[in-house]
Amino acid sequence: MTVFGLISVSTMLIAYASEDRSRAFVLLFAIACAASSVYGFVAGTWPFGVVEDVWTAVALRRWAARKGTGSELPVERPIACDMAALSADERRRYDVLRPRVLEALEHADETVSGFRLRIGGAVSIHDVAEWLEMEHRCCAFLDIVLALKGDGTRWIEMGGSPAIKTFLKEEFRAFQVSR
Repeated sequence: MTVFGLISVSTMLIAYASEDRSRAFVLLFAIACAASSVYGFVAGTWPFGVVEDVWTAVALRRWAARKGTGSELPVERPIACDMAALSADERRRYDVLRPRVLEALEHADETVSGFRLRIGGAVSIHDVAEWLEMEHRCCAFLDIVLALKGDGTRWIEMGGSPAIKTFLKEEFRAFQVSR
């Protein structure tokens, strides 16, 4: 019986710590709470059993509430750039491309989670793509989209979350100016 209690409580803790990864962990937490409740009643510690019953109900309610919103909750990505992601030669190339691309900005719009940028013809699309690829290797937390529109305009969407948007405002002051 002690092994059953150990497994129940351990599973409960692991599932609780993993709930943000998948809805399935919320259900596993509810099942582990129910098992811990059974253990509490069988072991004669009914207050523990009652508390675990309450946690089972709470977890089942959270599991059901997540049903309509998709099984996964977004996992918050750390906003941290890997300065070692680029070689010395790539860093020098990045330092050439970044100002070239930013000087070609014609228009910048804020979105909920980042920026939408129109890039003029003063820079080649190859240079824009090369810069974005290096930017993403350095800052993998960024969501980046490069769009070539039928009307000839070229757009970059960059962001990912309100916190990433704040980071971008500080890092790329050029985004704040709508031209």
